[in-house]
Amino acid sequence: MADSTPKPTPDQILDVRPDTLDFRDKMYEANLYEVPTKISLDEYKQWNIPILDQGKEGACTGFGLATVANYLLRRRKIVPDPKSVSPRMLYEMAKRYDEWPGEQYAGSSARGAMKGWYKHGVCSDECWPYKKEETEFRLTDERTSDALRRPLGAYYRVNHKDLVAMHAAMAEVGILYATAKVHSGWREVDTTTGIISYEDVFPIGGHAFAIVAYDEKGFWIQNSWGEDWGQKGFGLITYDDWMENGTDVWVARLGAPVILKKALSTAISHSAAAGTSEAYSYADLRPHIISLGNNGLLNPGGNFGTSEAEVKAIFEDDFPRVTAKWAKKRLLLYAHGGLVSESGAVQRLADYRPSLLEKEIYPVSFIWHTDIWSTITNILKDALQQRKPEGWLDSAKDFMLDRLDDALEPLARTLTGKAQWKEMKENALLATTQTKGGAYLALEHIKHLADKYGEDFEIHLVGHSAGSIFHAPIIRLLTSKGKINSGPMRGQTGYGLKIASCTLWAPACTIDVFKENYLPAIKNKTVNRFALFTLTDQVEQDDHCANIYHKSLLYLVSNALEDKMHIPWFLKDKESGTPLLGMEKWIQQDTDLQELIAQKKIYWIVSPNTDSNNLPNHSTARAHGAFDDDLPTVNATLARILGQTELHGEKLIINRSASSLQEKRIKLFQQS
Repeated sequence: MADSTPKPTPDQILDVRPDTLDFRDKMYEANLYEVPTKISLDEYKQWNIPILDQGKEGACTGFGLATVANYLLRRRKIVPDPKSVSPRMLYEMAKRYDEWPGEQYAGSSARGAMKGWYKHGVCSDECWPYKKEETEFRLTDERTSDALRRPLGAYYRVNHKDLVAMHAAMAEVGILYATAKVHSGWREVDTTTGIISYEDVFPIGGHAFAIVAYDEKGFWIQNSWGEDWGQKGFGLITYDDWMENGTDVWVARLGAPVILKKALSTAISHSAAAGTSEAYSYADLRPHIISLGNNGLLNPGGNFGTSEAEVKAIFEDDFPRVTAKWAKKRLLLYAHGGLVSESGAVQRLADYRPSLLEKEIYPVSFIWHTDIWSTITNILKDALQQRKPEGWLDSAKDFMLDRLDDALEPLARTLTGKAQWKEMKENALLATTQTKGGAYLALEHIKHLADKYGEDFEIHLVGHSAGSIFHAPIIRLLTSKGKINSGPMRGQTGYGLKIASCTLWAPACTIDVFKENYLPAIKNKTVNRFALFTLTDQVEQDDHCANIYHKSLLYLVSNALEDKMHIPWFLKDKESGTPLLGMEKWIQQDTDLQELIAQKKIYWIVSPNTDSNNLPNHSTARAHGAFDDDLPTVNATLARILGQTELHGEKLIINRSASSLQEKRIKLFQQS
């Protein structure tokens, strides 16, 4: 009787997760490439791909894909790479991009591993070795830079039930990345034939590996359980076994390494026009992004997931390195608005970054996942469908057709609009009010920077729309001295720092929130330069939300989503609703604000204007969501950060995001 091997051991973790259905997956289609009757294992072995051993950790997605990467890199015709890649990086990135929240678990999916390689490349094993005792898994600058040498170019999902497609993909590329349900037969591999036993077996988990050859009996796999398993690390899974237990197959091709030396190139590569080339920009943008989840905590998943270690690296490694030769070390904290998607927010950062760094301003953008725009759009659509000309205003129904907004506001409020807006505001505050909040963690590091650099360190804040709500507790904590006795940071001890400038674009915070959090810092001069950009009331009324509600988002928030609701003028007071800081009509009615503006403690810029000869006051935005990509507005903000009236050096270029291009297509379609 042939010998068999007792691997894996019963306590080994077998927890690869099958890839869920995702219609975004690109499927491999067999071409007319000649498919050989078999691809021998001996032919594969000539490449001397190392047999890996994952030990008892459930990291097979990383180890299996590392085998694939090692093979492709060694077989590359031009400049082959003999260095072994890092299974640890592939596994940690797999957890970041798989379908399950967080990273504090074992196991992952093959799709997550492929996405991780595609988004970040993979560094060498020497750069990020697999250490069992390691507890902190972080993409350092060294690892990120090294990973760019080994990018993934393209990858496709292969129908794992289609043997013809699998053979064709093998013939074309030479190796496949696969997952399967593992059974007890994997512990009884015949060392002579290499066949994994498939008689009287029982399931024991899921596993990822590389398919490296095939013959008439089945697929030869290279496993990651060391050379003691199977035929020195190899085994044959029969076609019958595979058809019943195979779960996923992926095929990949390497990409070409690219080095982007100019920050502007990074912005362009991340734009919608660049398509899939955005992967080249991730390494450059990551040190400027703090990604937050819906509860204000750090979001470790997705393209720009952030851990506590990565926040620490931004302020203790990246900021000191980049600003080492700067006379004035300026830190800009940016919070985007609720209308902006994650990709749009990252695109804006990519656009701003070249000019900011050239002017010695280090940007950190809080990417907080509001998704309020899609939510409000859906609510307005539901409200429009429910609006009827009959009912309690039946006698005025013809008039109501001209007052559609008045009819939509109470419906939007009751159709979860007010609750959704309240939840978004709470999420914004939680980023700072809880000690594990992403903004709070960042502020602790910022305080250390202020202590370290003293007068050579400056803090600047810019917020757009709901970003003013996000910044409210930040400015209170940074500038207060002693114990804070009111507001969301009540009970906390302030840092007693100064903010060199604070600029708000169309702020969606209430005037009460402004007076509670911003005003004390303005009055005691712990905020040096405070600027407020708003639309004229006429332009605000000419704006729209999804072409359903025919005023700006701020009108909808003020009239329907905040605590005090607007009552149509024919029933009560025309100016009812909740006063917001970003609306001209409410600023004009507030005597405190008017006094601050007259005293030039607040600089109020109303858009659009023609003040092109006065750079800090120039803005041409004509919609609530237009401030962040309005060049005069952004340049005016830069001038205010620098305390200058003119700008020199790197030219600011705004690239189109996917969402803006989609909006343009919709407008063109409506006009056709």
